[in-house]
Amino acid sequence: MGLYFPYLQCHVSNSASSAVPRQQQCHVSSATSATVPRQQQCHVSSATVPRQQCPATMTGSTLGMSGQLANESIAEYKQRFQTQLALIEAEEQRQVAAEAVRLQAEAAATAEKQRLQAEADADTQARRKEAQDLLQRHEATSIEKLKFWHFEPSEEHDNATPEEEHKEFMAKLVTRLVYTCNHLQSELANLQWAVQNHKAQHEDAARALDSRVQDLEQTAPRPEAGESSSAPSARQLEERVDHVVVMLGNISTFAAPATISWTP
Repeated sequence: MGLYFPYLQCHVSNSASSAVPRQQQCHVSSATSATVPRQQQCHVSSATVPRQQCPATMTGSTLGMSGQLANESIAEYKQRFQTQLALIEAEEQRQVAAEAVRLQAEAAATAEKQRLQAEADADTQARRKEAQDLLQRHEATSIEKLKFWHFEPSEEHDNATPEEEHKEFMAKLVTRLVYTCNHLQSELANLQWAVQNHKAQHEDAARALDSRVQDLEQTAPRPEAGESSSAPSARQLEERVDHVVVMLGNISTFAAPATISWTP
């Protein structure tokens, strides 16, 4: 009986005609399909025909997309990819919003700091002005009191007595001392304000430097375990540099011979 075949044969006829250059026909030689198993064989009758497969064995996609999971259809892959893109966009928007909030907070902190600094400067200026006014009043009061110590000649006696001369000398000396003390107190207040301002600037620079160092420590890549063991230590580098310096010193102290002898 010719009705039962364990495997069907697929014959590809390769004709010499060029009417069908790339497509070839696959004929099944069985007359029934009830007893046909799922596996089939495809036989090519010409050695010049490139290797091909029967349509019955070409199931699914031969090439998968990048990132596509096994047994995942292209529709499922597309849906998963779109979901991932949506998550990425949401995360990007969240980061942008967080950065905006951070910048706004920094701007608010800077404005508050400037306001506090302006208030402190205004208070310092007010206290300096008050101290200067107090010094001027004290100076005026002292000068007014010392006027009574000055000798003023009159018709009764033109020459001052030794006591009056001593008072005149002391009045002039104390007047100069008052002027000098008031000037030194004013300069001391200015110097104190300059020192406080310099200290505040130094503290701001130190905080900015610490923040920058922390950012660099967080963003700097950490060395791997293999690199830490193979990389030369700082001590080894220092020893190499010292060795080179010693060699350069020996070269610099090299003395050339006085005469050069040549032997043929």
